[in-house]
Amino acid sequence: MINVIKQSFNYTNKYIILATPLILFSLISSLYVMFSVNGSIINAIIALFLFFLMISAFLSGWFYMISNVVKEEEDEPNSLLKIFPAGVGEYMLPVVGMIFNILLISFAFIAISYFVGMKFIGSTGISPEAFAKALESTALLKAFVASLTEEQLIKLNCWNLLILFTLAFMYFMVVFYPPVLFLKTKNPFRALFICVKDLFCRKFFKNILMYLILFVSYFTISLFANLSAVNPILYFIFTLINFYYLVLAGIFVFNYYYLNYIKIGSNIDTTV
Repeated sequence: MINVIKQSFNYTNKYIILATPLILFSLISSLYVMFSVNGSIINAIIALFLFFLMISAFLSGWFYMISNVVKEEEDEPNSLLKIFPAGVGEYMLPVVGMIFNILLISFAFIAISYFVGMKFIGSTGISPEAFAKALESTALLKAFVASLTEEQLIKLNCWNLLILFTLAFMYFMVVFYPPVLFLKTKNPFRALFICVKDLFCRKFFKNILMYLILFVSYFTISLFANLSAVNPILYFIFTLINFYYLVLAGIFVFNYYYLNYIKIGSNIDTTV
C-alpha cells in the first residue's frame, strides 16, 4: 500500500497538468449553474440534462487521461491534454451509463436507509422547512439546536450517523467502477458487476484499507477547508490543495486497481 501511495504521489507531481481540466470544469460548471437556475420547470429540466452531459463529457476525458497515466503510456505530461477529446469520444456513452447506474444505486441506498431509520430511530419531529431555515446562518443554527429536546437531539445524531454510514458504504461499493470501466470493459453494466466482484475478493481487507485512506484524508481536508472559509487567503490555499487532492485521489484509485487487478507481476490481465 505504501508503494502505491508513493507512486501515486509521483504520478500526481509529474502529471499535475491533470488539474487543468478539473479547474476549468469547476469554473465553467459553476457559471453554468449560476446562470441556469432561473426559469420555468421545463428550462430547469433541460438545464439539468445538459449539466448531466457536461459531467459525463468531463469525466470521460479526465478518467481517460488518468488511465493513460497509470498504464504509463504518456511520457510527456503536456501531451495528456491532447488525448482528452479522444477520451470524450470513446467513453462518453459508457460514462453516461455509469452515472445512470450510480444514481439508481444511490436512490436504492437512500430509500433503504430511510425505511431503516424510520423503523429503528423514528421521526425527529423537525420539519424540513425549519431545518433549512436554521442552516442560513450560524446564529440561527445555534438557536435551532438549543430549542431541541434531548430526545430530538439523540434521534438527530442517530440519523446523522445513519446517513454517514449509508453514504460511506455506497461510495465504497462503486469505488472501483471508474477504473474497471476504463481499464477492463466499456460496458457499464458488466463493469458494475466486475467492480463489486473485485471489491469483495480475497483482497477485501486491503480494499477496505485503501478506502479508509481515501475517506479519512478527504474528511480531513474538507474539515480544514470549511474552517478556513473565514480567511480568504487560507481558503484560496485550501482550494488549491483540494484540486491537488482530487487529482491524487483519482490517480490513487486507478493506480491501486491497475497494480492489484490488472498488472500481475510483469503480466497484463485484461480478463474479467
